[in-house]
Amino acid sequence: MASVARVLIGNIPAYGIAMPSLPLARALVEAGHEVDYLLTEGFRARVEATGARLVPYGSYFAGQITAPGHLFRYGRRLFTDLFEQLARRGNGYDVVIAAGVQPRFAELQARVDRPVVFFPPVFLQNARTIGHFARICTGMPAPARHALSSRRARTVLGAVAGTVVLGKRPGDVVRLLGPQSASLNLVNTSRLHQPFAEDFDETCTYFGPTPTLALPDDTFPIDRLREHAGHVVYATMGTVFNGWLPFFRTIADAFAGTDHLVVITTGNPASVERLGPVADNVIVRPFVPQRLVLEEADVCFTHGGFGSATDCTYLGVPPVLTPMGADQFFNAYRLAELDAGRVLPRQEFSIDAVRREAERALAEPPAGLAALRQSFIDAGGPERGVRAVEALLG
Repeated sequence: MASVARVLIGNIPAYGIAMPSLPLARALVEAGHEVDYLLTEGFRARVEATGARLVPYGSYFAGQITAPGHLFRYGRRLFTDLFEQLARRGNGYDVVIAAGVQPRFAELQARVDRPVVFFPPVFLQNARTIGHFARICTGMPAPARHALSSRRARTVLGAVAGTVVLGKRPGDVVRLLGPQSASLNLVNTSRLHQPFAEDFDETCTYFGPTPTLALPDDTFPIDRLREHAGHVVYATMGTVFNGWLPFFRTIADAFAGTDHLVVITTGNPASVERLGPVADNVIVRPFVPQRLVLEEADVCFTHGGFGSATDCTYLGVPPVLTPMGADQFFNAYRLAELDAGRVLPRQEFSIDAVRREAERALAEPPAGLAALRQSFIDAGGPERGVRAVEALLG
């Protein structure tokens, strides 16, 4: 085994951004390294479940970013505080892993006299990939597709986002998600999944995603899913863009009284009450142990967040994707491009369409799903990420 290293990881407290990094934290601990994780108190249980030690920051925001308003209210302060913590603490460790969106990565790399690794939350981006997504994401609003295609528009967007949320203007927003580190960029997907992987240099290591780590939840009736004789349908809209209640209502009504057992996670406790009564074969919870549910599921209706999209793929569950915002359009249409999932646009979302897509997925899973799933498995997982970090340290 390599000598024990002290590792500092830092991230923003958004579920979809922080969760992909936790399997790497766990693998580093299991390899014998000492891992500290800079994150807010709202992630303490999840960080400590990996064996890492939480180093809390942002005492003014102890929870998790679960609404766009949280970013507008707290984003600048959180990004600034995270940068300052990483820069101040970094030299006390052997390696720093800056995960998620890091608008001041270049400054961090200059200030820390240690290797600084970048862990992006989604696909690596450059002008070619972003132009490709602008072409294939046909369900994305036209102004957004145009903005993706225009470097000038992306730079204006970067100026606005930098001023309001990030605390620093990044220029072209594509730069935020390109390879940032001069030494190592850890990408939690496979080369098959990454568009134009050949565009990115040898500093980029693709180690594949790992299904979301679930905390124990004795209140969830997982045995009911395991014992169900019919099909299991899972529906999720993630933890941020989950305010569209008709998504949940349509799923519940489409399968009410059928032989299907339906699990709906709203991502928001208030939405459970707002949804109202559902049939006996429909389980509605604000949060569920996603990996355990997907292990029993036969089809998944999802917004296409990176975690949900890759969880479905890794566990071989055909996804039906209805992207709502952010990177969800990229994730959904990339799966469709690889014939590993099907897109059901929001404007076409109806009871009849949901039933039709479920029947289609159950009868004929997407032809490319198995190949993409195998590419995730073959990528090597977080253990490969650990080996890349160890090689960096010598």
